[in-house]
Amino acid sequence: MSLAWTREPLRFFQHLLRETDASTLRIDGLIDEIKSVGANACIVMGGGFSAWYPTDLSSQTINPHVRSDFLGDFLVAAKVDGIRTLVRMDISKGRAGMEDRHPDWFVRKPDGSVSSVWNMPQICATGPFWQQETFSILGEILSRYPSANGFFFNYLHVPRCYCDRCQDLVFRATGESVPAPDRRIPAYEAWRQDFLADYMGRVRSFIRACNPAAALVPYHHVHDGWNIRRMAAITDIIGSQVSNPVMPNPVDPQPIWNLWAAEEALTARALKPDHAPLLIQTTSEVFASRQSAMPDACLIHNLIQAAAHGAATAPAVNGMLNQEDARFVPALQTFGRYLQENARWYRDLKSPARVAIVRSEDSRLWGTDAGRPAGKAEANGHIGEFRGFCEIISDLRYPFDILVAPGLTVAELGRYDLVILPAVECLSDVDAATLDAYVAAGGKLLASADLGAADEAGHERQSAPLHCLPALPGNGRTAIGAYLALGRLEFRNALSGIPRVPAAGEFWTPFADGNSNDDLRLIGPFANNAPEFTMVEGAGKEPGLIERDFYKGHAIWLPWRIGSLYHRHSMPEYRKLLSVLIERHVGAAPVRTTAPLAVETILYAHPDGMVLHLINGASARTKRLTELTPLAGFDVAIETDCGFALSLHDDKELPVTRAGKMMILRIECLDHFAAIALTRGSAGRKCA
Repeated sequence: MSLAWTREPLRFFQHLLRETDASTLRIDGLIDEIKSVGANACIVMGGGFSAWYPTDLSSQTINPHVRSDFLGDFLVAAKVDGIRTLVRMDISKGRAGMEDRHPDWFVRKPDGSVSSVWNMPQICATGPFWQQETFSILGEILSRYPSANGFFFNYLHVPRCYCDRCQDLVFRATGESVPAPDRRIPAYEAWRQDFLADYMGRVRSFIRACNPAAALVPYHHVHDGWNIRRMAAITDIIGSQVSNPVMPNPVDPQPIWNLWAAEEALTARALKPDHAPLLIQTTSEVFASRQSAMPDACLIHNLIQAAAHGAATAPAVNGMLNQEDARFVPALQTFGRYLQENARWYRDLKSPARVAIVRSEDSRLWGTDAGRPAGKAEANGHIGEFRGFCEIISDLRYPFDILVAPGLTVAELGRYDLVILPAVECLSDVDAATLDAYVAAGGKLLASADLGAADEAGHERQSAPLHCLPALPGNGRTAIGAYLALGRLEFRNALSGIPRVPAAGEFWTPFADGNSNDDLRLIGPFANNAPEFTMVEGAGKEPGLIERDFYKGHAIWLPWRIGSLYHRHSMPEYRKLLSVLIERHVGAAPVRTTAPLAVETILYAHPDGMVLHLINGASARTKRLTELTPLAGFDVAIETDCGFALSLHDDKELPVTRAGKMMILRIECLDHFAAIALTRGSAGRKCA
C-alpha cells in the first residue's frame, strides 16, 4: 500500500460523537450515515483524553459509555465498505482531576496554577504525556488496528506554559524566559513553531515505522503557533478549518469572511501543490452552542467553494445526523451525492491563474495584525489588505493563486504575469531579493500600503529592502477627508469621466522626488467638512500610484490601504482603478458576466477541458449569508477553445453561442451554485 490516495480530493465526513452517544449507537448506523452524504472517507473517534477502544494504558480514560471495541469494530466495517478512515487523536487536554495524579503533564500559568480549555486541564507539550504517553497510544492503536489509514491530531499546538521545564527549555533556546501572557517576541514564537514541527516530525517517523501507508494530518482551527511551511512538509494532508459559523469561536476567534474556504484551499495548494487539503466545515451554526444547525445557504456556500478549488471537505457533525436539530441534513446529503456523482470533475484541477497574491506570515505575526489570525478588527493590517485584494481580484473575475511568504522562489513567481504584495509590512532580505529577481526578469509587481517597513521579525528598517521600489514607506498620515485626483484618461474613462475619488485610511509618501509617470495624487485632506465649505481646491501633490521600470519588468506601489478599504467598505471606485492596472499588465479577465458581484466565479483547467463554478453569495444587506436569495437572468462569457458546456447538476448539455474567443452561456436561475464542465467534445458524467 502507498500514500498516493492522499493526493486525491476525497469526500470526508466526521461524526464528532458525544461520549454518551456510544451507549446507543450502532456501527452499521454510523456507516449508513457516512454513505448517505456521499462520503468515501471519514475521521473516527480514537484516543487521547477520551479513548474509544479498550486501551491498556492508564494515560487514557476509556469512554465510560463504550460497551465494546468501538474503534476496532468501526475500522473493520469501514474497510468492508471501502471507506478510508483517519483516527482522531486529541492530546491537547486531559480529563478533569488528572492534574492531581500527574501534575507534571499540564500547562502552568505564571502563578503556578493549571491552565484549562473548555474546563479541561491543558497538556504541556514538553511534558511526559507528549514525550512518552502519546507514542505509547499510537503504538497501541497501530499494532491493534493495521487497517487504520492514518491519524488526525485535533487542536494541535504548543501552548504557552510557565512550568520549570518549559522555562528552562525556552531560556536555553532563546536566552530569555517564557514571555508574559500579554507579550509576544519573535524568538519565543519561533521556538514554539520549531518545537511543534520537530515533534510532529518524530510522530510521523514513528507512524511510518509501524505502518508506512498510514497518513499524518495535524490540525488546529487557526494554526496557532504553526510555521505553516514546515508543518506542510511533515504533513501528508494539510488540515485547515473553513467553517464560517454564524457566531465564531469565543476562545480562539476565527476569521469570518466569504472567501475563507478559497483562502485555505489556495494556501494549501501553494504549500503542497500535488495534494488535496482537508478542510473542516462545521454543521453547527454557533461554535459555542454546537447543537444548533448551520443554515443551508452558509453550509453549501463553504463546501462548494472549497470543492471548486480542488480541496477535500469534511463536514463535522456534533453527534449523529439523526438529531433533534437536523435542519442541515437534507442539504448536506444532496450536496454529498452531487460530489459523489461528479467526482471526476473535481480531480486533477489545474489553476489557470496569471495573478498571484502573497500571504505574508511575517507581516501577520509581527506587523499591525500582531499575530491575530483574523487580523485587526479595523482590517488595517496585512490580513485585511490581503483579503481585500482577494475580494477585488475575485470580483473582477480573474482566477488567482496565493503564494506564501517567507520562502518565495523565482520559479514560483515566474509562473505569473502579476504578483501582488498587499501591505507586506514585514519583508525579509531573502524574499526581497527574490522579488527583485522576478521583476528584473520581466515580472510585474503591485504592492500596497507600508511595503517593507520592517524586516521579517518586525524590526523597523533603515533602508529599503527592494531595488525595484527603492524607498521606505516613511511615516503614515491620515487621508480621511482627502481625494485622489485621476490624472490619466484611462482612469477617468473607467470611472465615467469623474476627476477624483475619495481617499481614506493611512497614506504614505515613500519618494520625496515626484515622477511624471505617477498618478492618483492626494488633494487635501480637508479638515472642515461642514457642507458650506466642501470645495475641493488645489492640485494633487503626493502620488497614490507610483510606477517604476526595473530592467525588463515593472513595479507599482499604491501607498495606501486600497485592499483594507475595499474589504471593509466595498468601494467600487477602488475596484475599477485596479481593473485598469491589472488589465494593462495581465489582459482581460477570462470570465466576464452580467451577473451581480454576489455571484463568485471560479474557473479551473481540467484534463477534459475546464470547470466553471458560479456561486451565489447574495445575502440580506449587512448580514451574513444565512438564507438563499436566488438570482436570475444573466450571461457568462468564458475565454476558451472548448465547444460544449455540460451542467454537472443534471448532466445536460447547455446551449452556447460564441463571440470570437468567448463561449457565452445564459443562466436563467442561480440557486446555491451552478457547476459547468466545458469540453472540446460532448462528455457525460461518470461516477467515482
